[in-house]
Amino acid sequence: MKILLDENLPESLIPALQRLGHQVDSVNRLLLKGVDNGTLYRQVAQDYDLCFTRDAGFAHNIRQAQRPSKVKVLRVVLPQQLPGPFVEVFVKAFVGSDWSKYANGSDWP
Repeated sequence: MKILLDENLPESLIPALQRLGHQVDSVNRLLLKGVDNGTLYRQVAQDYDLCFTRDAGFAHNIRQAQRPSKVKVLRVVLPQQLPGPFVEVFVKAFVGSDWSKYANGSDWP
């Protein structure tokens, strides 16, 4: 699976998800930080399967979008905490997720 992490998620998720066998990029590493959500979504839609964000507005706009896309943008609702514990909780939820149950723009997990 090819995954993009929005700028509001810790970079330490990248190696954790890569260890699970996924291709992972981040908005920060792609030098897209500060790019408006519409532009980001159009770029993400072309290249990724999943995009994780904490941005409620981004997720809301995606839910309202009329055009179908292969990318599934999900708003991460795990409680904010230090990167180490957050990555552990994120990975545990990720491994246990059935992606077919989530619509584009849904809250996850």
